[in-house]
Amino acid sequence: MAEASEKLVESQEALKIMANDDFKSDLATFLRSMYPLLYVKTNEERRYMQFMEHFCKVHGYECFIWNCYEGLVNLQTREKTGNTDNVLNSPEGILEYIITEANSLVNNPTAVENKKKNKIRGYIYILLDFHHFVQDVPEIERRLRSLGNIESIYATIITGPLYKTTPVLENLIPAIEFPRPNREEIKNALWQIVNATSKILTNICDETKEIEEELINSTSGLSLGEAQTAFAKSLVRYKKWNIQSILQEKKQIIRKSGILDFYDKVVPLEEVGGLKNLVNWIKDRKDCFSKEAEEYGLKKPRGLLTIGASGCGKSLMCKAIASSWNMPLLKLDFGKLFGSHVGDSEKNARESISLAESVSPCILWIDEIEKAISGVRSSGQTDGGTTSRVLSTFLTWMQEKTAPVFVVATANDHTGIPTEFLRAGRFDEIFFVDLPNAEERKEIFTVLLKKNNYKSGKFNLNLLSLKSDNYSGAEIEKSIDKAMLIGFKDKKRKITTEDIVKELGKFKSLYEMRKEEFIDLKDWAKDRCIPANKEADTKVNIGIDSEKILDLE
Repeated sequence: MAEASEKLVESQEALKIMANDDFKSDLATFLRSMYPLLYVKTNEERRYMQFMEHFCKVHGYECFIWNCYEGLVNLQTREKTGNTDNVLNSPEGILEYIITEANSLVNNPTAVENKKKNKIRGYIYILLDFHHFVQDVPEIERRLRSLGNIESIYATIITGPLYKTTPVLENLIPAIEFPRPNREEIKNALWQIVNATSKILTNICDETKEIEEELINSTSGLSLGEAQTAFAKSLVRYKKWNIQSILQEKKQIIRKSGILDFYDKVVPLEEVGGLKNLVNWIKDRKDCFSKEAEEYGLKKPRGLLTIGASGCGKSLMCKAIASSWNMPLLKLDFGKLFGSHVGDSEKNARESISLAESVSPCILWIDEIEKAISGVRSSGQTDGGTTSRVLSTFLTWMQEKTAPVFVVATANDHTGIPTEFLRAGRFDEIFFVDLPNAEERKEIFTVLLKKNNYKSGKFNLNLLSLKSDNYSGAEIEKSIDKAMLIGFKDKKRKITTEDIVKELGKFKSLYEMRKEEFIDLKDWAKDRCIPANKEADTKVNIGIDSEKILDLE
């Protein structure tokens, strides 16, 4: 008796941290309402069975599991039951068995009362593998219809990774989804692995305590098995925690979808030259997704929109945010959403949102948003309103989302952005990314030269900054790349300030070719956006020695 009481307490404690309150409440409500049929969607069979074992023990249900290989097994005792000749490998047989058992109690209230006196509230049959049999098998459809009309303490739960039904059964079988593991479940799995390896990796416990929050966030959205695999891989390969390697497990989920792209070529925030206002904004919000921030009542950042000239670092900043916050970076290509059949585009939009939420916290990058939604104004005449509906789906989600998905949208042209996209509440801030000023250009040269294994102290940064006035960061990188090519062809020598200056003079900047557009964009952004660039003195002193060395004319 004491042992049974202890096991009950163990199940109660385990149930507290499993799944979520909504799922547990929905399941309990369906069972108390004596729904004869229910569909639970999950691809975590093992974890779901553990949950049901604890749930049934706490709530007083006797539970049986059926699959096409083992037949019918009691979940608590693991013993086979029923007429195995009919049940084993026979989906029709198990349904016939359940119908017979349920009917035996329909007109026998005394038997029902006796069961309840023995603290058996009801019986649950969980049918695994049944998503293979539900469709296109008339004999199974008919038996399920018969089972659905029986009011009894028997409940049948079909479980599978996909919700499959028929038009006849659609309104007869309600569906709920078993949630992904919550933070407590992931935390338990994490510490199980840590405790198992602590004798070999002596510092792993202390390291885990320091970055526990980041480790849990990095596996959020994975199944429990996937999370455990990600943790184990990191420790086996690196002998310590490596967040980026753990995030790679999420790449597999994204890759299977075919809608979103997992962008793993992130860059450290330190490699962003200039854009100090935006960089500081990102740094200030790094810990806003933490548990401490949530307990404090701090709202999670929703997203930002960066508008500015091409090549000035908007895309680079997306990669830097993902690196700084240790979150996966997902890139949404709006073109992939639009399908050839009616309803495909809207469905793809919903699936992309669901996928982003399932692997959250994450960064969702929408590049050059104005091109993606350029046809929204004429959507009613050109595509039957599809573009407008897809955009509406995203706008509504951005306004109402509660999942920690940080949306970063970039745009080069403000004229193509609908006003409703700029409405307050969808983005935390809208930043204008200008061409780099004199100090920022020096910083960009420093960062890029370092990437190419050069010390910036050996270059005249003041002169380079002067000669690259009105050039974007991408164009500055282009001048260095071209100088590197010249140096390589000239006996693989080291490049000089003179090489870069010469290459800068060989092509016009985009600003010079489209000056009016740049000025118009800057005027538009003046009262609508926060400057991403920090103001600095644009005058530089190039130095007397440099003038003697180079012909500046």
